[in-house]
Amino acid sequence: MAYTLALALGIFQALNCFPLKLLRGGTPPSILENHGDFLQHIIGQIYFLQEPWHWPLLVASKLDAPAGTNIALTDSIPLDALLLKLVHPFFPTMMQGVTLYLVLCWTLQPVCAVFALRSMGEKRLLPCVAAAVFSACFPTFLFRIGHAALCGQWILLLAVGLYFRASRTPSDLRAVSILGALTLLTFLIHPYLMVMTAALLGAVPLTLLLRERSWKACAKATFVTLFSGLGILFLGVVLGYWGAASGGGYGFYSMNLASPFWPVHSKLFPSVSQASTDATGGQYEGYQYLGAGVLLLLGMTLATRQGRGLLMQAAKEHAGLFLALACLTAIALSNRIYFFHVLLLLTHFHVPGAEQMRSSGRMFWPVAYAMMLGGVYGLCRAWPRAWPAIIVTAMTLQWYDTYTLRDTDRQTEMAFLDPAQAEDRQLLALLRPFNRIEIHPRLECDGANVPAVMPLIYAAALQNSFVNTMYTARAMPLAACTDASEQPHPLTADTIIILPGPSQRTTALRWSTKEHARCGIMEDKTFCVSADSHLPPGLATLPEAPLFPVDNDIVMSSTKSEHQEILQSGWSGLEPWGVWSDTQDPSLYFHLPSDIHTATVILRLHATPGMIQHVGVSINGTDIAQWTVGSEDADYNATFSVPSETHIAHMQLRISNPTRVGHDPRLLGVGLLRLRINRMN
Repeated sequence: MAYTLALALGIFQALNCFPLKLLRGGTPPSILENHGDFLQHIIGQIYFLQEPWHWPLLVASKLDAPAGTNIALTDSIPLDALLLKLVHPFFPTMMQGVTLYLVLCWTLQPVCAVFALRSMGEKRLLPCVAAAVFSACFPTFLFRIGHAALCGQWILLLAVGLYFRASRTPSDLRAVSILGALTLLTFLIHPYLMVMTAALLGAVPLTLLLRERSWKACAKATFVTLFSGLGILFLGVVLGYWGAASGGGYGFYSMNLASPFWPVHSKLFPSVSQASTDATGGQYEGYQYLGAGVLLLLGMTLATRQGRGLLMQAAKEHAGLFLALACLTAIALSNRIYFFHVLLLLTHFHVPGAEQMRSSGRMFWPVAYAMMLGGVYGLCRAWPRAWPAIIVTAMTLQWYDTYTLRDTDRQTEMAFLDPAQAEDRQLLALLRPFNRIEIHPRLECDGANVPAVMPLIYAAALQNSFVNTMYTARAMPLAACTDASEQPHPLTADTIIILPGPSQRTTALRWSTKEHARCGIMEDKTFCVSADSHLPPGLATLPEAPLFPVDNDIVMSSTKSEHQEILQSGWSGLEPWGVWSDTQDPSLYFHLPSDIHTATVILRLHATPGMIQHVGVSINGTDIAQWTVGSEDADYNATFSVPSETHIAHMQLRISNPTRVGHDPRLLGVGLLRLRINRMN
C-alpha cells in the first residue's frame, strides 16, 4: 500500500508539472525565448538523435564542428539519450527525452523514499507515506528543475536504501552489487550524482569493517566497490569523459552553513532572501533548505533524550555512513566556510579533484535525504504516542511550505510551450538555406554572450546544421578558443556567419574587407555570407562603424555599444574596472574622422599581479612602439599615421607572456582601463 500511494503521488506530481507535448518529445516552438539550461540539454540530444551510430559513441559531430561535442558535456543525460536513440527509428518525431526523464524523476522520487525508509526498518504505512510526501516536496529537489540531469535524486534515495540492506550483518551481496551497478550507471546520468552514490557505496565496506572489526566481513563489499570504481574509470575512457577542463569555482559555488535551515523560496516565509545565505555570489548552488516539515521532525526528535540516543546509536552502528556523509558535507562547505556572511574558516587546502566538482555545494544532497529519513525514523521512536499527530502536521507544513517551488516548476515547464513569434519564424527562414552556421565570437572565446548565442545554436539544431560553438559544462582541448578560429576565412555558399556580440560592426568589416563577404543586420545581430551568395531577404544594410571620439577618454568598463566596437578581437568580457586581454595578440579598431592625418594613441594598461609584459604595438601591420607594461596602472603612448583612403586603424598588440592566474581559465596578458586618441594634425 505504501508503494502504491507513493507511486500515485509521484504520477500526480509529474502530470501536474509537465506538459504532454514535451513528454512526447516535442521541442519549444519559440526559438528566441530564454529557456535557460533546458536548451543546452536538448540541443545535445537533438544532434545526437539525428546522426547515425558511430564511434566515439557520445560525440555529436555537427555540434561545435569540426571537433564535435560529447553530449555528456552538455548535461544531456547520456543514458537517457542512448535508450531514446535505440527506439528513435520507431518514434522519429521524438526529438528529446529530457522531459520524459524528468517525469521519471518526479514519479520515482517518492517511491524510492519509501524503499529507503523500509530498508532502515520502518515499515508502517503512515511513516512511509510521510517519507514519500517529504521527498516529493523536498526543496532541494524542486529547486533543481533547471538542471534536468540533477533531478535524478531518486537515485540517492535508492542508494540510501541499498546501503542499509547491504550493511546488514552478514552483508547482503546482492544489495551491494546492485548499489555498485547503480553507481556505474549513474555515471551516465551525471558525474555529480555518481560521486554522491559512490560515497554511499564506499560507506558499506567501511561500516562493516568498523562494526565487525574484521576484514573478512567487508571483503565482498570492498571487492564490489573497487570493481565499480574501475568500471567508472574504464567507462570514462571509452566514452571520452576524461580530459575536459573545469572553469574553476571550488569555494565559490559552495554551501552556506546556514542554508539547510534558512527558508529561501518558502511559502511560509515569502520575504526571506537568498542573499542572506550567499556570501560568495555563487552559493545559490548550495541551496539546501530542508523545508518546514522536515525541520519540525528533526527538532522534535532531537528535543528528546531518546531521540539523541538513537542518533548516537546510529553513529556507532553505521560509522561508515556517517563518515561518508561528513566528507560530503566538508566538500559542500569547501575551503571557505560561511555561516550567513560570517567567515568561520578559510584554508588553502583543496580536496583532490575538487575543481572538477566546482559546484561543490550540491554534495550535501545525500546528507539532507539522510536527515529527512532519520527524522521520520527517529520521531516514531522518540514520541511513541504522539508521533502520528506530529508527522501529519509536518507533512502538511512541508506541502504548504513548498507550494511556491512546485508552482514555479509548473510555470517553467508550461512556458516552454509559448507559441513561436514572427521573429522566430523570420530567423528560421533566414537560416534554412544554410548547412553551416558559424557564430563569432565562439562561446569558448567569450562566454559572456550565452543568452544571445544559445537560441542560434538551437535554431541550427532544429535543422541539423553544422555549428561551430556550444555552451558546455567542461571544455575539451580540441574545442578550445584559438585566434585562428576567430579569423576571417573563405566562405562556401552554404555557410552563414552570425555576429551577435558587442563588436559585430567591426567584425563584419573584417569579413567584408578580407573575404568580400556580404553583410546585413536583423534586430541586434549581423549576418554575413560569401561574396558569391545573395544576402538573405529581411536584412537591413550594415551601417558604417561609429567614428572614434577623438580627444576624449574612453573608459573600457563602459557598456556603450560604440565603445565596445573598439575591442576588435582577443579581449575578455567587460569588468567594472576595464577589460583583460585573453589572447597573445589582441587588437583594437579605430574609425577616425577624415580630417585627421597623424594621431597619438594613449592606453592605460596594467599587467597581471607580479608580472611584466613586453608588448609590441603595430597599426595596420606597421610596428610603431615597444612597451614594457608592469602590474601598476600606467599610460603608454605611440604616434601613428592615419590611412588617407580608409581612415581606419587596426591596432595589434603582441604580448610576450600571457599567463593564467589561479584557477582563472583565461590566458591573461594586459588589462585595458581606458584609452584616448589625440589629434596631431
